[in-house]
Amino acid sequence: MPALLALDLGTTSAKAALIDVEGSTIASASAGYPTHHTPDGGTEQDPADWVRAAHAAIARTLPPGADVTALCLTGQMQDLVLEGEHGAARPAVLYTDLRAAAEADEIRAALAATGEDWDALTGNLQDASSCGAMFRRLARTSPDIAARTRGLTFGPAGHLAHALGAGLHCDLTTAAATGLLDARTSDWSPAVARAAEIDEALLPHLTSELGEIVGHTGASAAELIGLPAGIPIVLAPGDAGAAALGITGVETGQDHASLGTSGWIASIRLAQQVATVDGASHRLALGGNAALHISAILAAGAAAAWARDAYLSGESARSADARLVQRAQTHGRAPTGLLVLPSLGGERFPVRDESLRGAVLGIHASTTPADLYAGTLEGVALALSHALDPADAGRVLPVVGGGAASAPWRRILADVTGRPVLRADGTDATLLGAALAGAQALDLDHRIAPLAAQGGEVTEPDPSAAGVFTELRPAHRRLYDAAADLAG
Repeated sequence: MPALLALDLGTTSAKAALIDVEGSTIASASAGYPTHHTPDGGTEQDPADWVRAAHAAIARTLPPGADVTALCLTGQMQDLVLEGEHGAARPAVLYTDLRAAAEADEIRAALAATGEDWDALTGNLQDASSCGAMFRRLARTSPDIAARTRGLTFGPAGHLAHALGAGLHCDLTTAAATGLLDARTSDWSPAVARAAEIDEALLPHLTSELGEIVGHTGASAAELIGLPAGIPIVLAPGDAGAAALGITGVETGQDHASLGTSGWIASIRLAQQVATVDGASHRLALGGNAALHISAILAAGAAAAWARDAYLSGESARSADARLVQRAQTHGRAPTGLLVLPSLGGERFPVRDESLRGAVLGIHASTTPADLYAGTLEGVALALSHALDPADAGRVLPVVGGGAASAPWRRILADVTGRPVLRADGTDATLLGAALAGAQALDLDHRIAPLAAQGGEVTEPDPSAAGVFTELRPAHRRLYDAAADLAG
């Protein structure tokens, strides 16, 4: 039976899974790699470590004699990799590296001098994490290395495809995160490239579909990652896009929520339905006239963990859930009456403000530690709810991430949003999405289903509680502005 080898080169590890056309995961494995923190505050990884980890994960995944139909690649986005004549010319600069703030300001000024607005041109707010700003900085600090650069890739997936002999390629989702893509044309922006001092000849070829065959494994594949030559290499969307495909599939307009360390609401939409810069959300092209709309908060599970330490003396998540169950037995599903901003150190959505700090409003003499913990979970759910269209009330909202394991938190999310919440097991969503993209690229007859279509436990909202939260939502949104004003 044909099987797809999906490989996700994430922020900390390479994860591999062999998924057959019936949608069954035959085997999976992972292998980690280190992140290096430079003395001047940068974050970098060695691309050779990505390749070694990919080899280890694949070796642990493939059973003897496995017939691999295609290698489907995805991974972390917005990294800058300078490709030299024989591999990467230097360590990759990661998306978390913010050393290029001055260069970002210079690019913005250079574009403004020609009448261009960098944010409007790219469809997203740009800052020091832009790959254009990263390159301009390296051209200044390491001109000899920049001069020897033969091409650019923007993440481990593109680098591995290049190392395997496929040439320079970049998927549209990753490209949209670089600060170099013109959102109006879905092509590299010559104006931004000039401002970033990037020779356009260095930029990789852009894919145009949700998954695209960019080449085949060459003679070096056996040594590099343990695969034979001749296997199609499919470049899937970057990890955010692949995860969305794995959770909801290619259906447009279907939101999903994530309750990981951070949290977000995301949906795949037709490209023309996604606004350009809205000040806080991200717009990432997917290919095939689709775009990914993401509204992300910085602290979801992190806020819950902080609240357990601060209010519940460090209780486990399971013990805290038991408190919430007991509280519901006494008070029903009524909201706590607290308004909480779960911003522990800056925020991305519904406002983008690096100085914003959290807030708790509504404490009274009878407020208990369990109330404060429940209020924090409500605050996360309310923050996410600002990204949802009220017209979609009643439509199932799939939820993934570690926080999705908490039945009380799923109940709170259902009540706050007024939508049935489906717990989808999102453990391998990114790998599943990469496999789906591969199956589409190869035009396979398959039954690989996204997680939301595989069923799961559904938590219905309580109409009375949902009505109260609807009334609270505008006040919660105004609290962000009030907190920002107090911070000055």
